Amino acid sequence: YGEIMNKKIEIGIITVNDPKNYGNRLQNYALQQVLRDYGTVSTVNQFLNVNRPVEIIEKRLFARLRPVLNRFLSLMPSERSLDFKRLCRSDAFTRRYVPCSQLYASTCLTANNIASLKTVVVGSDQVWNDRWISGRVLSARLADMTNDKTRLISYAASFGINQVKDESKPIFKKQLARFSAISVREDQGVTLVNELSGKPATVVLDPTLMVPAEHWRSITRGFVPRDDKYVLTYFLGKPSAEQECTIQEYARKHGCRVRRMIDSCDPETYVAGPEDFVELFSKAEYVFADSYHACCFSLLFHKQFTVFNRAGTKGKANMNSRMETLFRLFELDSVMLDDGLAPEIDYKKVDLLLQQHRAESKAWLDTAMEA
Repeated sequence: YGEIMNKKIEIGIITVNDPKNYGNRLQNYALQQVLRDYGTVSTVNQFLNVNRPVEIIEKRLFARLRPVLNRFLSLMPSERSLDFKRLCRSDAFTRRYVPCSQLYASTCLTANNIASLKTVVVGSDQVWNDRWISGRVLSARLADMTNDKTRLISYAASFGINQVKDESKPIFKKQLARFSAISVREDQGVTLVNELSGKPATVVLDPTLMVPAEHWRSITRGFVPRDDKYVLTYFLGKPSAEQECTIQEYARKHGCRVRRMIDSCDPETYVAGPEDFVELFSKAEYVFADSYHACCFSLLFHKQFTVFNRAGTKGKANMNSRMETLFRLFELDSVMLDDGLAPEIDYKKVDLLLQQHRAESKAWLDTAMEA
């Protein structure tokens, strides 16, 4: 943190600041690592719903006290205590690896900080998903507080949806016109950017895939016990009974236990922080998931994995564009199933494709940062 504060910040990242979301914290860290090739980088603090400096001071004070509060509340004998423990570990990760600078995306402080940046990069994650946010927050996620002197680009920005709301379309049209270069992480994003603004967009790799596996291993902190042998699950939905049987059968056959992320039935795993998420994937025997970033980290660590359709859907009915694009890029269309095990992944081919897509994404970013 001190190193950032003692240097003039040249590049600001505008992203989703969600301490509860593993993918969000890890993509934020990864994008910061990628952008360090171009200057001093920091993530923008987004106090998007405040208008008075005193409210910002109050929020900053709460942010400082929250780790202490979390430790106190974690002693509570309830399922909620697990949430506090996980949030505390996530807060610690953010403070250690992706601290926000004295850059604020709020109306009362805009002129004093954001405007001084050489470059603002919007991304990655679902920064442009207008289903969760107000028009004002969407405008901020499109960097409306920057001026014409600041280079404005997006890297692997995601809509996470196939269509935006009608009331969002004028916001996108106005703000996307200000971007000098636009990249997204899903094919549908290319279509949406063109429909909303008439501008071209390029698909690039999610920033987590731009960081080598060796670097990811370097931030792990011994969360997984030595010689632990386990199958890892990471489901945002709930596996069906048939899918659960497949998981249990695989674990029995290979002499593994099952570790379940974001499942309070497994408190040992539930409290994992972002770097623990990385370690759990790096040491798993096999992975079952329905999550985009679970796929990314399985690929990075050469894990065999199966992506299950969420219960109630069949075939590719729930395959959103970011998952479809990921599978297209790595020629892995067969890993997503209603049940059963996916065919074995050829990691020699995956590594060649990863090398190719990294080079293409880096070339795009080199051009965008020089424009």
